[in-house]
Amino acid sequence: MKKIIAMVLASAMALSLVACGSSSAPAAPSAPAASSPASQSTAPSTPAKSWPRMTIGGADSTGTMYAAAAAIATTFTNTVDGLTVDASTSSGSNENALLVHQGEIELGMCTGDAALNAYNGKGKFADVGECKDLRYIGCVYASTMNWVALKDSGYTYLHDLAGKGAALGVGPSASSTETVALLTLEAAGVTDSKNTNCTLGDAAEGVTDGVYVAGAAYAGAPVGTHLTASVTKDCVWLALDDSEIDWLIEKNSAYTKSFIQAGTYTGQTEPVQTIGVKAGVICNESLDEEAAYQMAKCLYEQAAEMVKGNAFFADMADVNFLVDYTIPVHPGAERFYKEVGLM
Repeated sequence: MKKIIAMVLASAMALSLVACGSSSAPAAPSAPAASSPASQSTAPSTPAKSWPRMTIGGADSTGTMYAAAAAIATTFTNTVDGLTVDASTSSGSNENALLVHQGEIELGMCTGDAALNAYNGKGKFADVGECKDLRYIGCVYASTMNWVALKDSGYTYLHDLAGKGAALGVGPSASSTETVALLTLEAAGVTDSKNTNCTLGDAAEGVTDGVYVAGAAYAGAPVGTHLTASVTKDCVWLALDDSEIDWLIEKNSAYTKSFIQAGTYTGQTEPVQTIGVKAGVICNESLDEEAAYQMAKCLYEQAAEMVKGNAFFADMADVNFLVDYTIPVHPGAERFYKEVGLM
């Protein structure tokens, strides 16, 4: 079945298509939350009814997006009465958006840039058309562009690779990592690299083994495979300069200047300037309103526990992070967020 889905996806988009922390630039303190999740009851919600078993699309099993999908599926299942959610692997945001649009899966993890392109029928969705039925339930982490290389390479910026004919691991085919990797290379003027599609794990391992000069991961930091690489070898993360970031933001308004904070990886003593975007849980507008309400409520009330369990959920410590995405919110989720003053 997955092969069929992959073939449909590839032919529909006529291109190779999509994976996935803490990533915000050092900035002013965030606005105070309307209500602290710590003060909320953690008792299971009691919806008006139960729902058929649902699936949430994740991404490459070695990346943050799949780990986030699995954690969210478990949280929904354990917290919302009448709801069972399973996580599945996929090629990531673009495939998830397409499958949610087509009704193949009920929920999907999706970065804001991919969601915006799908909603407007742009980028990878130019041949698919507008997916105006996509909605979001809540934002759960910030995805950043991580380019890992060995420290002894002498490279600091991504544009240092221009003219080197460097071998690069750019993420799985049809992944958001591949999409953003190729965009950032274009922004940095790297036109002669030898790009290979591979998992995020293989890209990072390829760097430590000398197979690749640099490996990409568009994910919530710390990316587990990059953390492993940083323990194995002395590594650096390649930065983007201001002009490159401005060019990328012009390409997609969902991008923001972001930072991989110092200390995110072993031996990383300085922040690394890059781009980032919110990653959230998306659904189809046809999703039952009460189900969407209960999911939003669950994310809000369980935010503190989710942060404790996974560092990439750190942005959820401020529950205001849950809202303000690139596509419209589902009416059920909107009803809950208005009740607690977030919208």
